[in-house]
Amino acid sequence: MKKLLIVLFIGLIAGVLDLIPLLLVNAPLFNMLSVLAFWLVAAYIIAKTTILRNSILNGLVISILLMLPMALAVSATNPKDFIPMMFMSLLLGPFVGFAIGKFANKN
Repeated sequence: MKKLLIVLFIGLIAGVLDLIPLLLVNAPLFNMLSVLAFWLVAAYIIAKTTILRNSILNGLVISILLMLPMALAVSATNPKDFIPMMFMSLLLGPFVGFAIGKFANKN
């Protein structure tokens, strides 16, 4: 239970960091809630899935794989949003992987 709370806290931090650009452009509330939900779920999946042994690269790969379908769907109506969405995934995915590897996967 403690590990789950740590993982969710890490996801919440990533979600809040991803919200900063959205707050600057007055994005709709549902977009902001979607970002928070994405990072909470992504942190959980990163914690439970090992594609690569390096936690930083694992976070990067998994966050890209999770973000890609959502970014493609959003870019169908807002093409300019694809690059910022993928950029935040490239930036925050390794952070989440590192934090989970350091704080949640202690042995």
